[in-house]
Amino acid sequence: MVALTSGAGAARAETPSKPLSANDVSILFPPPKAPADLVNLIAVSDLTGPTEAPQRLFSGEDFARFIANAENPERDGVPDSGARRIQLPDVVKKIDAWFVAGIRIDPGAPGLSADVIAQFGRQPQIRLIIQPVTNGPQGLKVHDTAGHLIFSFNLEPDPPLDGCAPFPRFKPDDVAFRAIVRDVASLRDQLAAGKFGNVKVSTAGDMNVHPGLVGASAKPFRDAVKALLEKHLSPKRLNTMAVMGISPPEPWVFVSMLRVPQAGLIPVPGPTLDGVHAAQMFSILGETHVVPRPATNNQNPTTCRHAALQNPPLALANRKGVSTADFIDANVPNSQVLEIVNVIADTKKSHFFNTDCVSCHTETAQPLARKLQGFAVRGVNRAVLPKEDWNVRNFGWFPSFLHGGPAAATITRRAATETTEVVTFINSQLLNK
Repeated sequence: MVALTSGAGAARAETPSKPLSANDVSILFPPPKAPADLVNLIAVSDLTGPTEAPQRLFSGEDFARFIANAENPERDGVPDSGARRIQLPDVVKKIDAWFVAGIRIDPGAPGLSADVIAQFGRQPQIRLIIQPVTNGPQGLKVHDTAGHLIFSFNLEPDPPLDGCAPFPRFKPDDVAFRAIVRDVASLRDQLAAGKFGNVKVSTAGDMNVHPGLVGASAKPFRDAVKALLEKHLSPKRLNTMAVMGISPPEPWVFVSMLRVPQAGLIPVPGPTLDGVHAAQMFSILGETHVVPRPATNNQNPTTCRHAALQNPPLALANRKGVSTADFIDANVPNSQVLEIVNVIADTKKSHFFNTDCVSCHTETAQPLARKLQGFAVRGVNRAVLPKEDWNVRNFGWFPSFLHGGPAAATITRRAATETTEVVTFINSQLLNK
């Protein structure tokens, strides 16, 4: 185990840290291929909070609600939208089956542009992308299911803008988040100096499976990353989650969740849907592939008005935007497809509250599969780009039910543009401050 704070560490802190790179803040673990690979992963059930009051970061109660919300996302009496339900096999309803596939360190959700911050504030987060992995008679299986556990670092928020309640404007706890940034930089420097496995590893370059999590450095660096998480995270910071699961072998269904007073962890109506339905589906089969059809708002000036828990929700007539459903469920010219995916990948225009889940999880795979002229993904190693149009992973592991074989490590253009924004903000606003 590597100490994250020590006298030596304090001395090093006096020397300005070098700028962080994309792989420092978007940490992708290699997908396991055999049971022996699991030792280099972090089991969700093994993550505990601060040492003074150790308890599991993802409690049994929260995990049970996470599973229940995934399988039953809609409130009683809500009309059927046509979206199917996630059906989780019993083996993944045990927390021991879940592992950390990726870690995203983000100084400001839902975005870092001035316009987004003016409307929503800025919420620093550490997001864990978790996926179930089981070992059965047929061998090791990475399931086509993923969750997001979102730990936030806030001070008392500012009041919401008119019409935007119940969501306040987030106020960042930058003191707490700068401590995370310092520790991330320290791990990067130790890795480069050969402190993990006696091999010097650079994190510079295009986004990929984290270079410190392969080879001789994998296990000691994994241990250090786990220590960093347990130092800075606590159960009380976990107030937002999301899940993507299937009704085998498809469709893929997306559900977001939020902890609210009294009711606890609830499914949240989609911000770009009708203000009622929480689940959105992406399907190969059937005439309509995206259900419900979103009504996005990523071509209007940025606003904190949307359809999630706001009364009344933002009216459909007042929204203007694009989604990948516009070309997945219609024949449009390639030039228009390119315009659509460019908007969705643009962090200044699109974010969680104005762009649907399916769009953000298909904006790279779909144009790549179509060999769209003019479409390019910068800053991502070609090895981890999605190879088929049904890969809906944004940052994680994709097991292909069409082609089989090992799960594919995946990073999309949207993940890359978000990471570029994060790295720029951290290096200019938080590092060495």
